[in-house]
Amino acid sequence: MRIEDFKRLWMTQAKFNDYHAVDRALYAILVYDLCRDPIEGIQIMAIWIWLESVGIGISDLTRRILNLPTELINKVGNEALLCWACIDNAGLLCSSPVFYFPLTNMLLTKDIPIELFHKYREVSIVGINEVINGVCANCLKDIWDGAIARNAYMEFLQRMARQEQLVPPQTAEVQPDNRTLFVTFSRGYPVSEHEIREFFTGVFGKCIESFYMQEVNDGENALFAKIVLNHPSYIHLILDGRRKAKFTINGKHVWMRKFIPRHQR
Repeated sequence: MRIEDFKRLWMTQAKFNDYHAVDRALYAILVYDLCRDPIEGIQIMAIWIWLESVGIGISDLTRRILNLPTELINKVGNEALLCWACIDNAGLLCSSPVFYFPLTNMLLTKDIPIELFHKYREVSIVGINEVINGVCANCLKDIWDGAIARNAYMEFLQRMARQEQLVPPQTAEVQPDNRTLFVTFSRGYPVSEHEIREFFTGVFGKCIESFYMQEVNDGENALFAKIVLNHPSYIHLILDGRRKAKFTINGKHVWMRKFIPRHQR
């Protein structure tokens, strides 16, 4: 019996998730913050957890990766996918793995041995599949389901936004207050105007008419902003019938609701 199977016999799902809290946090970053495909994220996590289990270098690889900036996590993730591809097809390796996985080798404090891709290739494949079935399928499923649902919803919003863009918005007929969003941020997690504009443009296209960020003193972070959209239909797309909608932008929570002018409150 595999160790992970034994753990599942005496651990509740909650305890199993707690045991793999670092893996869960890392997978959430991959699929939510970095917007990676959930299947691709599973492949990355399987490589990282497997490298820990076979005893190459340090034993807390995933914890080290979790402590990295998001940009570096993304780069180490790319190396994990390359590692996956090389195990699947050893012919991709033309020289020592040190040239293919520099960041991963640095985190492991040891180079990934080339034998894993040749002499022990079949054993490597079995080990990675055991990680997928024993760990990923059990402790990452809820995050997987959430990412699939989120991606489907975002695709729906993008389709709707493209349809809206086919109709030229007649903003002159609609007062700005009726097509304005009020956006709030978490204290201690600053979000810039550039980040918000990039998020809106990526999902809904060029839908922002004007942007007003809270004015603050030096050293302080804005806690809210007002965004005037080109057409009120964008508000319906974003809120989807809810009074308030929550989004994650670069790992930071952002809440959006329809702006209500002071004289109407």
